[in-house]
Amino acid sequence: MRTFLKVQATSLMASGIDFLTTILCVSLWHFWYLSASITGAIGGGLVSFIVSKKWTFAESRQPVASQFSRFVLVWLGNAGANATGLFVTTHFLGVQYLLAKTAVAILVGVTYNYFLQKDFVFTMS
Repeated sequence: MRTFLKVQATSLMASGIDFLTTILCVSLWHFWYLSASITGAIGGGLVSFIVSKKWTFAESRQPVASQFSRFVLVWLGNAGANATGLFVTTHFLGVQYLLAKTAVAILVGVTYNYFLQKDFVFTMS
C-alpha cells in the first residue's frame, strides 16, 4: 500500500507539470490542445521518472539506463492512451479538453501506469 501511495503522489506531481504545461501552451502560445497535451506529457514524464527513481522506487538497484529504456516504452503507451482518450472524449463526446484530460489521466494512471511502473520499470529484483 505504501508503494501505491508513493506512485500516486509521484503521479500528482508529474500531472501538475503536465497540466500546467498544457494550459500554458494552449493559453499563451495557442497550441492545438492535443499537441499541447503531448508537450505537457513529455514534461510530466521526465518529472515522473526522476521522482520515481529517487524516491518512489529508491530501493531498486537496477541500472538507470535499463530503467529509463523501460520507462520510455511505458511512457509511450501512456502518452498514446492519454492522447487517444483525450481526442475521443473531446472530438466525439464534446467534453471540454481539461475535463477530458483529467478523466483520462486518472483512468490511465490507476490502471496502466501503476502496475507497469511497479512490475516492469522499477522492479525490485
